[in-house]
Amino acid sequence: MKQFGLFLLALLACTFSAHAADYEKEFKKHGFVDVQELDSTILVELKYSTTDNFMGINMYGDLQKAYFRPEIAKKVAMAQAMLKEINPEYSLIIYDAARPLSAQKSMYDKVQGTKYQRYVANPYSGGGHHNFGCAVDLTIIHNGVPLDMGTGFDSFDTLSHIDNEEANLKNGTLSKAAYNNRKLLRSIMKKAGFNTERCEWWHYDCYKIKYARKNFKRLDF
Repeated sequence: MKQFGLFLLALLACTFSAHAADYEKEFKKHGFVDVQELDSTILVELKYSTTDNFMGINMYGDLQKAYFRPEIAKKVAMAQAMLKEINPEYSLIIYDAARPLSAQKSMYDKVQGTKYQRYVANPYSGGGHHNFGCAVDLTIIHNGVPLDMGTGFDSFDTLSHIDNEEANLKNGTLSKAAYNNRKLLRSIMKKAGFNTERCEWWHYDCYKIKYARKNFKRLDF
């Protein structure tokens, strides 16, 4: 029985490695860029390559690289450069980048019919920004510790929203430090050409979704 268990673990490890290799092959086929090739100081910790996400499931296998459309990767690198000018000890850390439609379907199916459904783009009606490689989920890290943003990544709580920060600051549910840290992140990302997402302080994208669906190839794998 023990040998069989070890065999299953080895099989899963091989499957995840193949999965990641397949993903990278597909990203490159779409002309996507590994952002660390533009700036190696940008940190990457893909949360969907771990179980540390709202689903508690590893959906990317051992994929460790953050891929984007080329112009999006350049904007992320631009944001990192601006952040380093403000504080050389700060760095952006990427939690999610381009996302295959298969992973989007897994997410959506899990939240279907729940109060969390509005947080996940519907893959069956075109998909979201991540499925076109023009969105990034990220935060700022200092000496290995993410700055306080009031909530963690993938927190489906109204405290994650950016349109009620003033009220949350006033009533004490959002600290002054977290408020300022969000403003810093938002400032550099906007200057780099990104748009915000009302419900998620960590999410930034480029282009209107209708434009992306019309002009870009979706990651249908």
